[in-house]
Amino acid sequence: MEHDSRAIANQLIRRAHEARRDITPMQAIKLVYYCHAWMLGLHHRPLLNEAVEAWPYGPMIPRLYHALRKYGGRPLRQPIDYHENGIRTTVPYDEPETRVLDQVSEKYGHLTGVQLSAMTHAPGTPWHQIWTRNQRNSVIPDPVIEDYYAAQLERANRTDTACPTMATAHLKP
Repeated sequence: MEHDSRAIANQLIRRAHEARRDITPMQAIKLVYYCHAWMLGLHHRPLLNEAVEAWPYGPMIPRLYHALRKYGGRPLRQPIDYHENGIRTTVPYDEPETRVLDQVSEKYGHLTGVQLSAMTHAPGTPWHQIWTRNQRNSVIPDPVIEDYYAAQLERANRTDTACPTMATAHLKP
């Protein structure tokens, strides 16, 4: 099932607080992106119901950015308050979604927003592919994200080594 980026961010904020870690808006945005990217790469289906765009600091989800920009660089101390059509909705996560959220939080949650952003800028990444074609602020198509992360997983499984875009370890289906 596809989810609102703000709902995914709230899950990551909760996980960060449980791990006694601060999470900034930039971290939250990048972690939401990685959740979506790995859901595509691992399970070949999107996690988000909205598009990811190529912005100067990496992949960006506009709705989430607008919900978080008022915090600047300050840590997020509580969930994002948002409503769809006047009501706040929560949709349950299935097992693969929960596993991806847990693993992304565990594998990437200790990294700063700047570190996470730098990882998205590596040559060949979906952001880099769109950005270098001068398609700035354009949508990064889900198939581009899926192909890249599925290839990263395949390479990691083939060589049984960590992929540079996955910090120190790769995720498991």
